[in-house]
Amino acid sequence: MSRRLISTDLDGTIVFNGTISLRDREAMARWRAAGNLLVINTGRSVSALEHVVVPMGLEFDNAILYTGAAIVDEDIRVQCSTALPAGVVKDILDFVEGAPGVTVFTTGLDEDLLIYDTIGSGSELLTLFRPATRRELDGREVIGVPMRFTDPEMAARTETYLHRRWEGQAVGFRNQDFIDVVPASASKGEGLRRLVASLAEPPAGETDGAAGEGASGTGMAGEATVGSSAGLDVGPWTAEPVETWSIGDSWNDISMHTAADHSYALPWSPPEVVAQCDGTVSSLADLIDSLMGRPAF
Repeated sequence: MSRRLISTDLDGTIVFNGTISLRDREAMARWRAAGNLLVINTGRSVSALEHVVVPMGLEFDNAILYTGAAIVDEDIRVQCSTALPAGVVKDILDFVEGAPGVTVFTTGLDEDLLIYDTIGSGSELLTLFRPATRRELDGREVIGVPMRFTDPEMAARTETYLHRRWEGQAVGFRNQDFIDVVPASASKGEGLRRLVASLAEPPAGETDGAAGEGASGTGMAGEATVGSSAGLDVGPWTAEPVETWSIGDSWNDISMHTAADHSYALPWSPPEVVAQCDGTVSSLADLIDSLMGRPAF
């Protein structure tokens, strides 16, 4: 029997006005209590994820962050991450310099910064991003560059420039009025594929029935795994298949929808997103209720 996994976007899917509805939270708890896997798949960083899930005590199995550039476990410990190539951030800042209606942020494993702002960011954003100067980027590892635009034409020009200048090294994903720039190897879909593949890897000491014979394992971050069965004859290990569902509202969710076995947009999703999905649902709770045999509201 397959394990069941839901990969859910956050903002615009289950997070509205900085919070998650009680109904969605209760549905997620039921989903996990039944032995299913819950994965958050978002453009948020480590600190931005903590900002929304920790106050509510939301529990999950893994989170795919920075639009697929990092994966963390249930305790928000980083399992793997990929940084942007050197020079990308400063080149983007040079391109938008002097343009009105643009905000440029940087996200990292340790801290998120606001570097350029001609929109005028409110206090809510300033709780997530520390205002900083370009000089503070020196020697700093940057995972993502979220950019907010009030002018769609400027957003399109920036997206075109990014593709031409950094093709194969960095990529931008549209998310409502944002473009999230991440390493070219990253996407929500690739993060989901990588996570599902890791679930099929045998635990240390459980490969081909041999344990304690120099067997070793590494996690996605390259760290030794724990809980091996050294000295035990555990027999051949067989991967349990994983069946996946995705739910997300925006363009940056398309790769996640493509990677999932079953995919759902929201009623307010753009037509291009809906076209890539099996259907639409009104909420994550409705999706979970339908999968668990409960009548949807």
